[in-house]
Amino acid sequence: MSKEEIVKKGYLTPNGLRGKRFGDFELLELGSTTVSTLAQLGLDFTPAANISFPTKRYKPPKRPSTCRPDAVYLQRVDSRLVPIAVAEWKDRSKLRSEEEAQEAAEQAIVAALAMGVGIAITTDGSRFRYLDAATSATSGEVVEFDEVRDLSPAVLADLHRGESGLVRDPKSLAETVWQTIWHATKAEPKDCLLTFVEIFMLKFLSDNLPLSVLPADFRFEALLLDPEDFKQQKGTSQIEYYVNSIRPRVKQIFADRLIVDDDKVSELFGLATITSHTSIINGFAFLRSSSTVTVSSYNRTFCEILDAFQEFGSLTNIDPEFKLRLYEMFLRRSARQQRLGQFFTPRNIVKSMVKMAQLSSLPDDSVVLDPAAGVGGFLLEPLLFADALPGNIQFVDGKPRQRVKLVGVEVDVDTNILAKANMLLHLSELVRDSSTTPAALNQALANTFILLNGNETLGALEHPPRDSVDVILTNPPYVTQGSSIYRKEIEHVSGLRNGAVLKDYYDNGGLGVESLFLRYISGALRPGGRAFVIVPLGLLNRTAHLMKSRLLAECNIIASIQLPRNAFFNTAQPTYILVLEKRRVMNQSRPPVFCGLARTIGETLDYERVATPEENDLALLADLFVQFLKTSPPKVDRPTLYQDSPIAKLVPSAEFAKDERWDVVRHWTDEEYVALGVRTETVERADFIKFAEDTLMDLLDELRQAREELESLTAGDMTQIRLSNAARFQIRSGVRIRNVDLRENPGEVPVYSVFTRRDTIKGKISRIWLSDRGIRPELFPSVTVMATGASAVGTVFFRESDCVMTDDVVIVQPWSRPAERKWKKQKVADALGVPVDTIVDEEVDDAFEEHAGLTGLSEADAPSQEIDLHYLAVALSQTIAQGGYLYEAKLYTKRVGQLSVDVPVMADGTLDLERQRKIAAAAKRLDAIRSRLEETGRWSKAVRLA
Repeated sequence: MSKEEIVKKGYLTPNGLRGKRFGDFELLELGSTTVSTLAQLGLDFTPAANISFPTKRYKPPKRPSTCRPDAVYLQRVDSRLVPIAVAEWKDRSKLRSEEEAQEAAEQAIVAALAMGVGIAITTDGSRFRYLDAATSATSGEVVEFDEVRDLSPAVLADLHRGESGLVRDPKSLAETVWQTIWHATKAEPKDCLLTFVEIFMLKFLSDNLPLSVLPADFRFEALLLDPEDFKQQKGTSQIEYYVNSIRPRVKQIFADRLIVDDDKVSELFGLATITSHTSIINGFAFLRSSSTVTVSSYNRTFCEILDAFQEFGSLTNIDPEFKLRLYEMFLRRSARQQRLGQFFTPRNIVKSMVKMAQLSSLPDDSVVLDPAAGVGGFLLEPLLFADALPGNIQFVDGKPRQRVKLVGVEVDVDTNILAKANMLLHLSELVRDSSTTPAALNQALANTFILLNGNETLGALEHPPRDSVDVILTNPPYVTQGSSIYRKEIEHVSGLRNGAVLKDYYDNGGLGVESLFLRYISGALRPGGRAFVIVPLGLLNRTAHLMKSRLLAECNIIASIQLPRNAFFNTAQPTYILVLEKRRVMNQSRPPVFCGLARTIGETLDYERVATPEENDLALLADLFVQFLKTSPPKVDRPTLYQDSPIAKLVPSAEFAKDERWDVVRHWTDEEYVALGVRTETVERADFIKFAEDTLMDLLDELRQAREELESLTAGDMTQIRLSNAARFQIRSGVRIRNVDLRENPGEVPVYSVFTRRDTIKGKISRIWLSDRGIRPELFPSVTVMATGASAVGTVFFRESDCVMTDDVVIVQPWSRPAERKWKKQKVADALGVPVDTIVDEEVDDAFEEHAGLTGLSEADAPSQEIDLHYLAVALSQTIAQGGYLYEAKLYTKRVGQLSVDVPVMADGTLDLERQRKIAAAAKRLDAIRSRLEETGRWSKAVRLA
């Protein structure tokens, strides 16, 4: 027995044979030692007496026990040292041909069979071939394992355990490491996350990158020694070696200060050059400058974390759910006050929004943008969904290619790093692809996640794209108190940014950062492009008429979906998904708005976030929305259930006008809302105080603006006009329509009666039934006064045309019957081509209705008027309120005719129609503020405090 080589290499110790550590295994690097000698020295195997594997190129020894493998890999099981693999190392010049490769494979298989192991390896140091020795012996030919990575402890472990294709979920690993980091450093959740991601990246890269890119001395396995042995070999601790040697090497491979080489990205923001200033790591809680503890003192904890990673196994095939929820695990650790929550959107919400966006249908070279990208969920998760963008990122000739351009913008450096690491994780299959280089991967990261922090206050807002984005998916930050700093910063930006003067571009009058982002979004979309934006409830029911007006000038609202409170980890603020579509032409019609009430999102809304896939209203709403887009939306004149779903309605676009609230609850009746089983919420006291404070401060700002506006508008000259003035007004009662009439003659004409809600109808009646009784639906809009009803008397509403009122409603129109008749006569004469004086007064109504082209009239078609109908409703409401009319003093036509209204006049005494309209709009916004106050009070009373 010759053991000279074993002794010379230090493998034989007083305690027996011990190889070099190779992860969880041991390695004997040999070449001259026979199989029989290894068995005699204590390896736990019996040399084979003979081998039946037929060789074609290699001439095996007569006795298998005389085989001399170049390397043997061992696993220590208790006190036993068991061989699991052998390797044959060949000079590169001897593996150039197929014949030479065949000979080397046969030699390795014979050596493996001689030792009774199942794994044989051949390599020239740069290429590795993994052979299934047992299957090769059975089949009589060389059989390879499906493995392409360079040899590492992780690869060997996967081959030995038969887990090369196993999909792993590192959730338990993340939980364990989180606890270890936090207990050692007491760092914030964000710093714990950055630290975990940094170590995760090292293990991930070590398990997937070739040795030529990340040599053995810089890999995860290089740290897996006993601390004393490591210090003896390297002269330093593991954590110091990592910080001073391995960490810089990783940053060298994924270098910072990389120029974005995609011209389309630069053009998007109007920048000649964009530089990526970040790598994939730069957050290590053990390096906190404020700590008085040295880095080396954390070595025990660092080694404990390394052991946890090593025990977990290979990071090759990673469960997509883990990719989706990695950041979610750390966010749960924050007590809602941490900044981590500012760049995180729950995965279930992202999934539904991605489905709604229908990214798979986008043509080549489309652009998908997230201007507040955070960790990149909206851009990366579509890569994992079969119906979104799988395979969107490819590498061709060493360069990254994207069929659909994905671009995310961030202002925070750490968050940009996390997004890049997240992208690398999502591209794990490509990382180990031999056709993908680290340089190309790094370029793909740089081209996708853009750091725009030249102005750290404005971030993405400083460089707004213009008419160039197909889809926007985003959750922008929302801040109202203190948000004035953004507008002040915009005021001080000089020069053009992508062709725009920012102070003019963002002059939309909205409160909060989210209103600036909405302006950014509406300008960025190309005609027909869509944006899916998470916004706070306050933005939708705020009376920001200028912001809404300018947004509507560029976009249609196509969906407004309420998310459940506490849908987000870090805030109890009610939130919505608002969907916008860029208008193709100025006069494009507006479709009905898809409205939804999501009570559930597929998981519990507490700290645990337990999956509840059977309770996911948001997923259902996403499916319904896709159906809504694929079919021509029906015309609706009032909120109507969509596809018979109680949580989805189509609402007329007029309900989402500039002076309307854009939330959706008001489109469900109280009875419907109760039937949905919406439970009383439980809110933590701190959250309740914060939300109440924010809401009240917001309302105070709006009330102040409304007061100043109304004081300014009503400060001018006014004149008093009596409604009995037949030259100006037409007053009449509605018609008698009974409940039985509605039941027996259903139709499409809405019938209004004495109700306190404007959108409540008594029913819809047949046009034929009305015509048979000589009743015509209202040709023009009007103002109505509830004549009776204990709670409704004196209530005033504006009504559109093509409806009828019951006889307990008084109709007021600001033009006289003679004026209306004169206008109708002119229309009939024009239609018939005859002189107007040939039309008989008594026949004008019938003639007007008979002739084609004279139906479907709107307010704009009505006889010229000097009193705006919306203003008349406001002024009449004020007069009735000041008069103290009660149920006993019913307001029928005679009493209404005795009322007067104050109307603004210009300097020459003519009625000021423009000021009327402004007062009406201001009053409408005040009504919206009152509604919000009322709703806040109801919520405050009903909510349960935890």
